[in-house]
Amino acid sequence: MSLYHYTDLAAVYSILKNNKLWLTDIRYLNDSLELHDGIAFLIEGVKAPSHDVFANFDYYEKAREYIIDSLIGLKTYGVSEDPLFLFSLSSESDCLSQWRAYGSYAIEFDKEILTSEVSSLFDCLYLDPQKNDKARLHARDAITVVRNDMVKNNGCLGVDALDAVISLSYDAVTFKHSGFSEEKESRIVLPSNDSEYPSNVKYRPRGDVLIPYIEVPITFDCIRSITVGPVQNQAMSYASMSEFVHDIERNWQVDSGNIEYELTVKKSVIPYRT
Repeated sequence: MSLYHYTDLAAVYSILKNNKLWLTDIRYLNDSLELHDGIAFLIEGVKAPSHDVFANFDYYEKAREYIIDSLIGLKTYGVSEDPLFLFSLSSESDCLSQWRAYGSYAIEFDKEILTSEVSSLFDCLYLDPQKNDKARLHARDAITVVRNDMVKNNGCLGVDALDAVISLSYDAVTFKHSGFSEEKESRIVLPSNDSEYPSNVKYRPRGDVLIPYIEVPITFDCIRSITVGPVQNQAMSYASMSEFVHDIERNWQVDSGNIEYELTVKKSVIPYRT
């Protein structure tokens, strides 16, 4: 199965030149309300978790309050010790709404190989019943972990409680409003303190804001093709990208020893409109 990352030419060039993906801090996404839908479902899930059999146990209410406060904190732009970073992909190829929203190029990834290289790849949920069920189930698990952690630490929080909240925040990132369902999005999600990418937070300017991001290395084995979108000078863009990709393909065949590796360039079939 393939997944597609729609983006601009500069990002395509950077990914192919450096073999790295840039994962953006979720607090600085283009849509300021991006997380709100997922957080709302999770808060309701914490208030009414699946099979609520622990309500009479010590620290149950304190565990719920801690989780809800943590989820609300995700919506702010405050300094965070453990922010999450993401990279968006779509299962839709040559999609007009994606071209309009995200850029003039699309990188095709092999989902299986990409998952093996980055590990934390999740499909987004759009239907409210699915989000409700998952939120209540994961809320129950998180409350149990946090409560047990408080019991073990005499009311204080330990590593297990922090990890439980981080796991819920992954859900917040992958719960999307049904109005975006045509994007059929999947997301790579990683914390900044992931042991494989320690102290890796960098910054890039966007308007008047510095956007935090982390770099995640990949191999060319997970990249199948580059599609040139419906741009004005598509033939010229296609020709120059083909020359560039040919060099990338040849170098990777030598470096990896995989002489059958192919990286193709395609043209969008959607006509350009001024």
